[in-house]
Amino acid sequence: GLLLSGAHSRVATMLRQALRPAATARAAGRAAAAGCNASRRVASRQQSTMPIEEENCEDLRYSGLTGAQLMHESLVECGVDVVFGYSGGANLPVLDQFNQSPMRFIMNRSEQCCGHAAEGYARASGKVGVILTTSGPGLTNIITPLQDARGDSTPIVALSGQVPTSAVGTDAFQECLAVDLTRPCTKWSYQIRSVEEVRSVVHEAFYVASSGKPGPVHLDLPKDVMTTLLRGAAPALPLKPPPISPSPASVQAVARLLSIAKKPIFYVGQGAIEAGDELMKLAEICDVPVTTTLHAMGVFDEHHHLSMHMLGMHGAAYANYAIQEADLIVAIGSRFDDRTTGVLNKYAPEAKKAHEEGRGGLIHFDIEPTQFGRVINPTVAVAGDAKRALQMLLPMVEKQSRPEWIERCHGLKRDFPFSFTPAPNGQLKTQTVIDALNTGFDATRHKLVVSTGVGNHQMMSCQFLRWTTPRSIITSGSLGTMGFGLPAAIGAQVACPEKTVLLVDGDSSFNMTLNDLGTVKEHQLPIKMAIMNDGRQQMVHVWQKLFFDSRIVATDNVNPDYVKLAQAYDIEAYSCESMEELPGVIDKFVNAKGPVLVDFKVLPDICLPMVAPGKGLDEMFLPGSITLQDEAPKMEGMAPS
Repeated sequence: GLLLSGAHSRVATMLRQALRPAATARAAGRAAAAGCNASRRVASRQQSTMPIEEENCEDLRYSGLTGAQLMHESLVECGVDVVFGYSGGANLPVLDQFNQSPMRFIMNRSEQCCGHAAEGYARASGKVGVILTTSGPGLTNIITPLQDARGDSTPIVALSGQVPTSAVGTDAFQECLAVDLTRPCTKWSYQIRSVEEVRSVVHEAFYVASSGKPGPVHLDLPKDVMTTLLRGAAPALPLKPPPISPSPASVQAVARLLSIAKKPIFYVGQGAIEAGDELMKLAEICDVPVTTTLHAMGVFDEHHHLSMHMLGMHGAAYANYAIQEADLIVAIGSRFDDRTTGVLNKYAPEAKKAHEEGRGGLIHFDIEPTQFGRVINPTVAVAGDAKRALQMLLPMVEKQSRPEWIERCHGLKRDFPFSFTPAPNGQLKTQTVIDALNTGFDATRHKLVVSTGVGNHQMMSCQFLRWTTPRSIITSGSLGTMGFGLPAAIGAQVACPEKTVLLVDGDSSFNMTLNDLGTVKEHQLPIKMAIMNDGRQQMVHVWQKLFFDSRIVATDNVNPDYVKLAQAYDIEAYSCESMEELPGVIDKFVNAKGPVLVDFKVLPDICLPMVAPGKGLDEMFLPGSITLQDEAPKMEGMAPS
């Protein structure tokens, strides 16, 4: 069967000398993104396309180690300092290596939590997150985190135990077709069939996960391979991919359009997360406003006068209006996701017109050339690393001033701010609480990392918190995975023990992974957990009211007492349900030394602005334009997908 799959720009393989013939196995690979075919022999690996650091990559130091010991040493070589995992029979040989290890092993309360914790670790640190699960259900339980990481370009390496190679294909206990299951949701999935290839495959996995557009990689580890002794050499591979430099001609074309455009805007995605300094310089030199996607918040300081904050379905109305009015949209590390464009035939009308007239258009910077043309056809496409591309662009541009356009953008910000109607009778709304949290953490904002679940609280956090540093927002964007927040916060806190990690979660999302409170307590992680408890799956409830004629099905919750639940884990906890209590509770919450949870009892509300289905970015429900008491518009069957 196919044991190797995946598409990546360079397939790293080696050939130094034939290894033991008895260990020879074949594996076939499908075409890589660059168009080259990958094929593999366990005993005879092709020459790597990466630069080789040493003339002789054969290394006899590891002869005599088992596959599990070699796996452990390879992880250490790759710079791993923590693994998130769960025990099981098939992964015991590898798990046993953590008995005395320089790496920390964090046991979350389910494999799904392990996966999201690894995502949170990777997103907060910029390093590759690592998961270890057993076979069968251990593997199937991480499919959601793998797909989440694939959608949000998060580098993780997932290791799953497997039945012995002699039992593969026999429907053995806890056997599953791990490679077949993970192939669609990873950059590369491979079953290791020989101890001789363990070290090189692990190095390759980290290379693939972190190179080009980052993403998840899966390695399947048959139990007998992990217990077999290595007799001979273990080849090594370099770990870090070289930066991808864009074409100078394409960058020069961008500079020319920036020099003639009257109303340009930078539309910045997560691909620019390491290019914040260059982006700031470029925006100030060219006098261009900046709007960001969900994952890019903080790449550009939102306190800066050129910041237009987040755009999109629940983004700033002023950012959406500016995109629609701009004659040049410069997308940097973003993929024109449907949540940021609205319906495509109404998207960017002025930029499309400027493109036809040769005075503007849509520019797309992306490290992955296959992104070009998937959603929009760019006027100029720049393939390469965003940081390197902006470094090349900076010397090509001249100081500019666009007073009319900047004043127009400032006017939009004044006229269409984020706003909400306060709750009556001194009650709380989610926006009220998040606004208070924004003030409470203002003094330590530079070291604040925020994790969220998925729902209204997620979008309201984006709206009412101000984001000033990269890697300060940890959330599930592309897949929209409820339950992401708590385990991701655990991963972020493990990655950044010196930082304050704030979890803003909704009751529905929190309910899905609240068992990971046990992990918080076990490791005494000082995570601050703010639960926006409205007793509903409120975002979907609103869609039912607006788009399904108020037919409410399965969106009301029966919740536990979160305070008692947290206290059962010996975690400090209290509730808050009024404006009178709010200042004191926020003060205690912000200054708590260990883990702390607050159950904020909030009134259900609608998250506005909202771009309705089938509408353009400038056709939004604005704050105050619709309430939950209004008669539902007749838009049945048109709920956001």
